[in-house]
Amino acid sequence: MITNRRFFLQMDILSELPESDFYKDEQEKLLLSYRAHKLKNKPYLVFLHGYNGNSKSWAYQFRFFKEKYSLITIDFPGFGRSENMEDSNMFRVADMIYRFLKNNNIINFSLVGHSMGGMLAQVISAKYPESITKLILSCTHTGYNLPNKSPLRQPYLDRLQQRKVMSDKEYGLLRIKKMLPKLKNQKILEFLAKISEEITQQSILCGGTAMQILNTKEVLNKIHSPCLILTGSDDVVVSKEKSSILISEIKHSIHKEISGVGHAPYCEDQEKFNNYIDTFLNS
Repeated sequence: MITNRRFFLQMDILSELPESDFYKDEQEKLLLSYRAHKLKNKPYLVFLHGYNGNSKSWAYQFRFFKEKYSLITIDFPGFGRSENMEDSNMFRVADMIYRFLKNNNIINFSLVGHSMGGMLAQVISAKYPESITKLILSCTHTGYNLPNKSPLRQPYLDRLQQRKVMSDKEYGLLRIKKMLPKLKNQKILEFLAKISEEITQQSILCGGTAMQILNTKEVLNKIHSPCLILTGSDDVVVSKEKSSILISEIKHSIHKEISGVGHAPYCEDQEKFNNYIDTFLNS
């Protein structure tokens, strides 16, 4: 009974999110789903989620920033309610997101990207530097730099097999326990696992394909906006070596390590995560 009560209390924050809306991209011929909270005369803050998430992942950020900014969270192709992109790559996805924002008269915005979303945020910032007010990269790196059309990496093949044989609940819990082996907070575990239950085989294929052929090292010098790089002291997904490339190569970047968290600081320690971003945006 106590567990059920915790669960329902935790899911209350998801009920605060706006409903999904859709943008039809005529060039890619697919639907992109997103959640938007618009405030008159407030600047836009755009969020891009990680490989275990979707637009719901940013519920704690919606709660914190909803009186300060116009907010948009976007589902990567194949995630949430966005349609799948065949032979996906980050540059095509970046172009589609830019078209979506421009179509909605969002010309300038600050961008927050976590993990897979951080890789995408690097590409958007490098391709469209004039649109980026400030950039926040969370627990991310430059990609795996495999040749185009490479076979799917073994970790992604393992996920595909697990998704085929596991229930939604089993798969969601497995992914979060793999991502955050030290996590003790049951409330956060339930939040993350509930979102990861929605990952599909096409999510795994679409996101995995885009990440494994990406290499942003050659475009980092095109990122001109002020940049905040956030890392977790106990991150087992993105090593300090991988994140150090971003810290050293992105000009004018600021690095903040959040102690005692792993690969999901946006909810493990949402107060510190949000405050770092808020301070940076107002600096």
